[in-house]
Amino acid sequence: MESFKIKGNDAVKQHVSKMPFKYHQAERLLIDSMDSRLEADERKVRMHIINSIIDSAAPYNYSVITADVQKKLGMSEVQVKTAIGRIIEKNAAVADEEENINFIYPVSGFPTNHQITLEDGRSFCAMCAVDGMGCAFTFKQNVKVHSKCSECGADIAVEIRDGQIVSLSPEAAHVLHVDLNGNQNWSGSC
Repeated sequence: MESFKIKGNDAVKQHVSKMPFKYHQAERLLIDSMDSRLEADERKVRMHIINSIIDSAAPYNYSVITADVQKKLGMSEVQVKTAIGRIIEKNAAVADEEENINFIYPVSGFPTNHQITLEDGRSFCAMCAVDGMGCAFTFKQNVKVHSKCSECGADIAVEIRDGQIVSLSPEAAHVLHVDLNGNQNWSGSC
């Protein structure tokens, strides 16, 4: 696997701030990452859940936190469940009444039209194509996004290398961007 060369959120913000947009200033379209909303222990638990959903291709049930998970995370069951509660409160994950995390940005525990392939070979479904493109930054690796237009159903393919779109099909594809700065729960905008 090649090393991912983007140097974090500041480099992305600097790059985007130079781009021309038709209806908005670039600063209005920039938002803080989901990761930046979380504390260190929450980020560790989030990545564990993300990887578990990817590995199982199913939602993550947190009704019981196994000893193996506790050891892997270096946290007690109470600490893990507390972190999960805070992740949900911060709208970084969506859980149901049976203690299943069905969605944890940017990963879906259910099939969607947005298939992501990471450079490390793992594949999973994202909540939306834009979240799929953001996987390059979540996982700090190159990604391929295979999606369908929610408007017309046309196939869309995007390849991101080193944080840059290097391939887009169809070439005239556009992103309909929703101003997420006014929303706390982004899943309502996917």
